[in-house]
Amino acid sequence: MEYSVGSFDLHIHSCHSSDGVLTPAQILTVVRTRGISTFSITDHNTLTACNEMKWNKGRYGSETMFINGVELSTYHGDREIHVCAYGFNEGCHALLGVLEIFKQNRDLQTQMRVERLQDMGFNIEYAELMKAAGGKTPSGVTFLTVLSKHPENREALKDYLEGEKSISPFTNFYFDYFFKGGKAWVDVRMLDYYDTIEKLKDNAVLCIAHPGLYKDRDIEELITDGIAGIEAYSTYHTPEQVQKYLDTAKKHNLLVTAGSDFHGERIKPGIHIGGHGCTDPTFVDGFIERVVDLKYGFYFI
Repeated sequence: MEYSVGSFDLHIHSCHSSDGVLTPAQILTVVRTRGISTFSITDHNTLTACNEMKWNKGRYGSETMFINGVELSTYHGDREIHVCAYGFNEGCHALLGVLEIFKQNRDLQTQMRVERLQDMGFNIEYAELMKAAGGKTPSGVTFLTVLSKHPENREALKDYLEGEKSISPFTNFYFDYFFKGGKAWVDVRMLDYYDTIEKLKDNAVLCIAHPGLYKDRDIEELITDGIAGIEAYSTYHTPEQVQKYLDTAKKHNLLVTAGSDFHGERIKPGIHIGGHGCTDPTFVDGFIERVVDLKYGFYFI
């Protein structure tokens, strides 16, 4: 199949992510308004947006290519590494099994995070948090929102509510409290990096997401059989990092992807759909070809 990519964004989050804002339909409107011809919604550990987008197949014509995507939270040793999987069939048993394992582990992690915050003196209850999550996995957004409702918590959260970290409060809170070494970090590993790749390598195009965030890992350690690509272009990356990962992709014959990691203005201010910095669509030609080879994980809307 011959297809001209044009403008694209392969890393977008919807409201079905634990920390996204826009609905899939709203994202589609933005995508079409901005003339983006190829995109993927890569929500955290859920396929809900993919299932919703499927119902838009052919509804608005056939100008825009949508690629099934999901961002998986895996662990490489003691380090959380995110892997974006693309082009899969939504009914893939291997992927659904991986996501069920994740859900069970995440539920345990949430309970332990609540207990850790309580030990630190915060007023927070598991039931209240889950109610606020509305059936989704509680994220840093959910935690900070619930915590800030209680006046006795607000002094400890002052930096995020009105201080220097309030420009991007939810992201800052998550990194400060829940990342390894954070104030409320608990050791519950979601998915094993290598096991997850082995299970999915024949069912999806697997790419390392925003590698620049993994400062304590040599990117070479993460390149293994089943990793097809690397997100060289990201709003997290400096121009020097972009070049580094382009060189890495060339060295290891990896596909190159680019994504804004858009979550919404309230969550990540200043990050816009399509704003990943890559202006040459030919960089992702190989990626598109690999997705098309899988046959079932893309369609036109």
